[in-house]
Amino acid sequence: MLAVATGIALAATVYIACGSKEEFEYASKSYTLSFPKDEASHDRFRTEWWYYTGHLISNDSSGGGKTFGYELTFFRTALSLKETEQERDSQNKNIYFAHFAITDESGRKFYFNEKQSRGSFGDGGAAQDYHKTFIGNWSSQSLGNYQLIQAETNTDENPLSLALILEPLKPAVLHGERGYSRKGESETNASMYFSYTRLKTTGAISIGGERYTVTGASWFDHEFGTSTLDKSAVGWDWFSLQLSDSTEVMLYALREQSGATGKFSSGTLVRADGSSEHLTKDDFTIEVLERYKSSKTSAEYPCKWKLKVPKLGFEATVVPTVQDQELQTKESTRVSYWEGSAKVEGTKAGKAVSGKGYVELTGYAEAFKQNF
Repeated sequence: MLAVATGIALAATVYIACGSKEEFEYASKSYTLSFPKDEASHDRFRTEWWYYTGHLISNDSSGGGKTFGYELTFFRTALSLKETEQERDSQNKNIYFAHFAITDESGRKFYFNEKQSRGSFGDGGAAQDYHKTFIGNWSSQSLGNYQLIQAETNTDENPLSLALILEPLKPAVLHGERGYSRKGESETNASMYFSYTRLKTTGAISIGGERYTVTGASWFDHEFGTSTLDKSAVGWDWFSLQLSDSTEVMLYALREQSGATGKFSSGTLVRADGSSEHLTKDDFTIEVLERYKSSKTSAEYPCKWKLKVPKLGFEATVVPTVQDQELQTKESTRVSYWEGSAKVEGTKAGKAVSGKGYVELTGYAEAFKQNF
């Protein structure tokens, strides 16, 4: 999420079916999140991800005013004891994946790359004592109050790079019940989930060898757990919105096979002062206004929404900045999902409000599997 956010929430964000679940811990209400400790890896839990999305604008004289969206995500999944014993490299009990995408909003193009690693030769890993996650030259890490993220692809066609410094403008937000985010009927069917919902962002990106100095705002999700989605769930729709009144809204809707919205769908309002309010399924509605069919997977994705949170007096239309922002992760998580930048226009408490957001859509190319 989440982004689950793909967070797969995948986000994007993935919950994995375990062969020996007793080997791992589960998210629980008794777990107390603390910072910066919980920005690091949690190998006692089966699945984990560090999820960055953001909106950037170029400050260069030649490319000034160009706008971009970006996504950089790291996933860790632990092997069970049985799986580890079957592996030749039994010292490395985790597999790491990463997705990196840039949306050229001005040029209306979407670029994506992916990586995976067993970390066997020091080419991937996630520290448990402090926040540092990496695969090759893709990495995220905390440096005091800042976070540094970077990635560079070496492909001949449309090489990409990103190097950004992120500074939180608000404290970490705990979703659900003090960070315990329930996803299903069992209390163990949950994750620990927190976000930094507005980070001042500076740095540089490049597309096809053309470099841009950029500033903007980012959103960081971190989620970890062991459980799977309920069998009735086929995927989720996740929205992260950064609004012009200095507030943020996260909405997470689980989709069931029947087409209904799952009862454990939820969200969070983050106020301008950093305080937050939990939103239940009954607090919001998501109406699909338009759809488009992917030319790559033939999946039919929503591509325009009306979001309403009546208790906040909030109503907004969300539209992708580029229609096709679908990721096919054949070399890593092997899941096709849609994750992209969007623009927001609406009203809140009777006043006009605008903003930018990211949307993650899973389970449209196929019912979401409970493993990588």
